[in-house]
Amino acid sequence: MINNLKGMLGASKVTNVDKFNELLLPGEEVEHVYKMVLDEICFTNKRVIFFDNKLISKKKKRVSVPYASIHGFAVEEAGMLDMDSDVTLFTRSGNFDLEFIKGTNLVEIEHVLAKYICK
Repeated sequence: MINNLKGMLGASKVTNVDKFNELLLPGEEVEHVYKMVLDEICFTNKRVIFFDNKLISKKKKRVSVPYASIHGFAVEEAGMLDMDSDVTLFTRSGNFDLEFIKGTNLVEIEHVLAKYICK
């Protein structure tokens, strides 16, 4: 299973984290939030949370992936003609292909993932 979330044009870092605060567990904190084509992705100190939206559907699926279930990740930086960069999460339940706009700070995302996966 591959889930595709395409990055949005413009700045992808988000400072308003209100919509994720209600989803947090006790002791869980938001570290980074990035804007995606149809919604946003949130990296907390315990998991990755994102919304898997479909353009033609009114349904909105919330996906929560604990860092403990992520076995690894791959980063594909945008090339000269590409408009997006990819981060793929390899998990027990499948792979998630997350597409960010060209220029997104992928090193920051890599650091967050590595900090919790490489314990």
